[in-house]
Amino acid sequence: MLKTTPCEQDLEQQLDNILGFVTQPENTSVPIDNKKDEQSTLNKALYYLKNNQAPLAAKWMRLAAMAGNHRAQFYLGLFFVKGEGVPQSVFHAVAWLSLASSQGYAPATAAVTDIRKHIETKRFKDAQCYAASLYEQIHQLQFSHMIPRTSENT
Repeated sequence: MLKTTPCEQDLEQQLDNILGFVTQPENTSVPIDNKKDEQSTLNKALYYLKNNQAPLAAKWMRLAAMAGNHRAQFYLGLFFVKGEGVPQSVFHAVAWLSLASSQGYAPATAAVTDIRKHIETKRFKDAQCYAASLYEQIHQLQFSHMIPRTSENT
């Protein structure tokens, strides 16, 4: 291992912590606290957003959104509206905002109403269909540990 100063060790430890979090193997025998993970991921996204690091904020926001966090879905929709850390896309904004709105998140419902006038009806409906497929993906991820796995050799 390289000799490092205490400051470099802090940075190295932080990188190890981040890599450990991102590459953590799935252990289905331990109960998963999804709400805690969602909030932790959302907090990381908000930290990067606060520190003007939009690409990292968008990355972590998407992870929280895919974990099912409706606030993260709302924020990710706003990222697409503004083009912060992601390409600007009204289509993707509508999709993420619709997903958050479908879970009863009132600010997302208001945002979908506001953005509706900036997108053609067909594209709006397509975005809502995309939101439905995102919903399916999210719930498949959340409940995949409950699906029994069979080996091909049995």
